[in-house]
Amino acid sequence: MTAPKAILFDLDDTLLDMVSAMQGSWQEVCAEVAPRLGCEAAALRETIRRESAIFWADEEAVAEYRVRPLDSRTHVVRLSLLSMGLDDSGAEDIARRSLRGYLDRLAPFDDSMETLESLRAQGYRLGMVTNGSSDTQREKIARWNLEPYFDEIVIESEFGRGKPDPGVFRQALAGTGAGPDEAWMVGDNLYADIGGARGVGVHSVWIHRERLEFPDDPPAHPHRRIGHFDELHAALDAARAGESG
Repeated sequence: MTAPKAILFDLDDTLLDMVSAMQGSWQEVCAEVAPRLGCEAAALRETIRRESAIFWADEEAVAEYRVRPLDSRTHVVRLSLLSMGLDDSGAEDIARRSLRGYLDRLAPFDDSMETLESLRAQGYRLGMVTNGSSDTQREKIARWNLEPYFDEIVIESEFGRGKPDPGVFRQALAGTGAGPDEAWMVGDNLYADIGGARGVGVHSVWIHRERLEFPDDPPAHPHRRIGHFDELHAALDAARAGESG
């Protein structure tokens, strides 16, 4: 395996702990609104979780909602309330509160900032490829001052297309000055990150953070699986050692 010149990163649930922020926000909002809706907070939370999983199951079919975070949340909340026989007139307000709570809670994983610092110091060119709306993704990037680490940042709503579209990865490669065989892509989403990277010939690294299970019938197979970034560093070290050996 040849050591890469550039490393591309997904943002949510790769560098930033989206799941924990999402869970905390929904738990708080459900606890606040359940009494006036006349339901149990736990039941509301579970219904929203179920409806969200159903809604996002076919990522290609609902791709337009990736750049409309408030609309997608409102849709899921409305479906959840209606399925419970509850008044759905406050769906948008609930969605808005949950979105704000999620963004406020979002933080990098413990190993993210150190990894970016280390890779930059070692001379790697770095790119970010993230789906979603410019407003929310730029807020995250600015809050954690991530932009200086990256030679290229490709955001779905700014670029006009999202992962796994090949154009997204080609733009990131061009910005980092690397060819497909000179780059690795690190991400948690098998469909968008791994499938997209493999589609353009980039070495794909699936990060599961020890909370994702590899499915029996994945949309794409990664070249490498890692739990945390220490395994990425080890793989890069091994690739460099192989070149010099």
